[in-house]
This record gives sequence, structure tokens and C-alpha cells, in this order.
Amino acid sequence: MPLVQELRRRGKDVLLLGPSGLEHLARTLGVGFRPYTSGISYDWSERGKSDGHALGPQALGRSWFSERVRAEFLEVERAASSFGPSVLLADSFVVGAGLAAECQNIAWASYVHYLFDEGAEVDAMHRIWWEGPEPEHEAYRRWWDDLRGCVSMGPETRPPQDSPWLRMSPHLTFLLGHPLLRRGPSEPPRYVARTSFPPWDETETDVAPPARPIRTPRRPRVLVANSSAWQNDLALVRATLSALADQDVDVVATVAAKHDLGADVPSNAVISGYTSHTLLLPHVDVVVSTAGYGLVSKALWWGRPLVLAPRGRDQHYVAEAVSRAGCGVQVPWPPDPCDLGGAVEAAIGSTRARERAGRLSGPVPGYASPRRAADMLLDLAGRS
Repeated sequence: MPLVQELRRRGKDVLLLGPSGLEHLARTLGVGFRPYTSGISYDWSERGKSDGHALGPQALGRSWFSERVRAEFLEVERAASSFGPSVLLADSFVVGAGLAAECQNIAWASYVHYLFDEGAEVDAMHRIWWEGPEPEHEAYRRWWDDLRGCVSMGPETRPPQDSPWLRMSPHLTFLLGHPLLRRGPSEPPRYVARTSFPPWDETETDVAPPARPIRTPRRPRVLVANSSAWQNDLALVRATLSALADQDVDVVATVAAKHDLGADVPSNAVISGYTSHTLLLPHVDVVVSTAGYGLVSKALWWGRPLVLAPRGRDQHYVAEAVSRAGCGVQVPWPPDPCDLGGAVEAAIGSTRARERAGRLSGPVPGYASPRRAADMLLDLAGRS
């Protein structure tokens, strides 16, 4: 979003294409909006509304992914025919968007907002959809070419060494997140740019702020947050509230997805639904999370020590990177209140952790800022 804000500052005409629930975001950013006409949804806010990409063919059927890609392709095709973009910027998860841009000869860029394995031989994000008895690089390329075929496109022409990046733009791809959080030793292709953007959250929402203000005078403040998408991770919030209930700290717990807390809220804590972490982070001393890539990146920008209880996916790699940097500690999952309480107390009292986190705060030299990224995107548009 900082990149979109930079484009608007330069007076560029920007159109956001997506589900109708994103209209509020478009208004906040001051950009145009076109809602999807199909049933594509990214609402994963409660049990039963899981991300279909992660469920796999046994749960959804072998054709689900190709049908999703075809729907995305048609949405972008229709929007492009009326808007006439000079360049398309697409989430790398929206596979059909990049294919539509390629098919229509539209210059396009993509962005990656999770911990991407730069040393992999294939893109493992959707492994559940493509792995089979043959060698994985063959299985992945076959699956990818089948996806291209579902929108009447020929086989992929990019070289084998680009296989991990096939969902991303071969013109320009931005790796988002804090530069500390890298996975894999390989250098990315020349069209990949690592970035150092300031955190951004949509702050003008209809969700009410915490019911009670954090008390004064000032004492240590702890932010605990589980995933913004529904996952079975509320144990982290419960364990943190239990661990810190009798401590001389203030706790803010953000629970964005729909959960039943099933626990009493102690007098030194407030519980909120979706709340901008970008607004909260400058005012807290320690962050407790499951090591989600987005929240950890934001906490590092603000130089906040972390207590992390990773559950799976890329969270273990994120937690290990933070531990190696000396600005956070890990506790095992499921989190034990005694372990969490001790880790939070240690983080609050650790001058070393605060100093290490502080060194990682703010923009990282040598990585693309929003201004530099806008230059790159507009240069791509000019070359098309």
C-alpha cells in the first residue's frame, strides 16, 4: 500500500480490482474501484471460510484451482478492456491476473507478501495441488502448464531455473516484508527487487477500538496477536492473558478473525477485533505472536522485541531469523503460560534485545523504498 500511496502522490490514476469488501480500502487509498463480478472471495475470517489454496484437491476437487485461475483471468481481462492500464500490479497468489496480463501483452509487476524460499527448485506454496509420483520439478511444470492451458495459453517458456518464480512477473517482482526475514541462499532473478517499505494498515474501518484505554501512568505494554485469518491459534492469546494477569504490565490482544475466547479477560488487558498494528506498535514494548510474517515485519520496523510461538508453515523460519538476530525468543507450541510469562518478562528486561531490535528498525539501506519501487513500476509502464 505504501507503493500505491506513492503513485497517488504523483497523480497517477489507480484502479483497485477485487471482491466488493475491498471498496472501503479503495476509498481509504483514494483510488478507483471495480468489484469482481464472480464469486471469488478472500474472506477467511471464521471457521469454515478457509483459504481454498491450502485445502487441496481431496477437499475441493481437482478442478477447483483451474476454475479459480480462469475466474481471475476473466476478471482482469474485463477490467483491462475498460480501464486500459499501462501496467498491472498483482498479488502473486492471484495466478490468473498475471496470465491475463501476459495474454493481453500488458506490462505487469507482482508482489510477494510471505516468506518466499529463494533457494527452492520449485514453488512449494501449492505443493498439495501438484505433487505426484514423478520428480517434483517435472510435476510442478506439468501442473503449471495445465493451468496455462485452462485459459488457452501455451506452455511456459521461462527457463527451468525460474521455476520457483513462475507465479511472479518476469518483468518486475517485489519481495515485501522486513529484509531480515529471508529464506534460501540463492540470488533471485534480475527482475526481483527486495524492498523495505514502512508498515501500513487500513485504519479507517468500522471496527471499534479497544473498549478501555491502556491505563496510565506508563508501565510496560505487551501486544499479543494471533493470525488475521482464521486459524486454530487462539491458545496463544489465552496463554498470554493467563501468564500476564497478575503482572505489572498492560496487555492489548487483537483477535481479528471470529473466535470464542472462552476465557476471562484480566483487569490489565483489553481485547480488540481488527485493530491497526501500525498504530499500536509505536506504543508497546514487546510483541507476542505466532511468528506471522506480516506482524513480525511490522514489529521489526518499529524495533520491538518479540516473543514467538510458531505453529507451522513459514513461521518457524521467521522465528529462527528473529532469534538469530538477538531481538526475540521462541517458545514451543502449544504455548505454556509459564514459558510465555518468563519469556515476556525477559524481553521487557533485556537491554540487549531492545538494542538489537532498534538496529533493525526503519528503512534498511540498499532495499527499495516506496519511492524507488514507484520509479521501477513507472519505468516498466513506460517500456510497454
